[in-house]
Amino acid sequence: MFARSFKTFTFSRAERFNIFAYGAIVAMSAGITILIMSKIDGTNLVWADQQWFSQWIILSGALSGGIALALARGWMGMEGALGLARAIVGTTAMALIAAMTAGLLIDPLIGVVYGPVLLATEFLAKPWLATAWMVVGLFVHYMQLRARRERDASYIASKSPRAMTQLSQLSQQNLYRRS
Repeated sequence: MFARSFKTFTFSRAERFNIFAYGAIVAMSAGITILIMSKIDGTNLVWADQQWFSQWIILSGALSGGIALALARGWMGMEGALGLARAIVGTTAMALIAAMTAGLLIDPLIGVVYGPVLLATEFLAKPWLATAWMVVGLFVHYMQLRARRERDASYIASKSPRAMTQLSQLSQQNLYRRS
């Protein structure tokens, strides 16, 4: 029973690479949101008096990272030097989209404007934070690249003649009609 219940959660290699990419960007976005909103300079990370609000900030930061990757995933996962340049632009776009989305979720009236401004000032004040975001963005690019390669390899394998010979004659005629 236990093993059968987890069979529904089996993922292909490409899906696992995408899950790792989304997990990395979600965690980084939530961490940056906490860092910006708490004005951390060695003080408390989470506010003790406003527990629900701090949990909403963490959740909105995580959601904004996932939404940003979903919107900017077209920039990620391309081959070569042009693909790397696109990934750098996509990582910058993800940062701005995540800041706007987190700002919208935290304070709907003025958060869309102040979210990117706060992120830009935090990146200028702490260059290590901008470097960490870029490293995570390039990790996401690498995971998306590997996922794309896995999908392409499985597609090519499914179209190979060896895969066709494993089917019955009726399936071969119905699925692979010759022109």
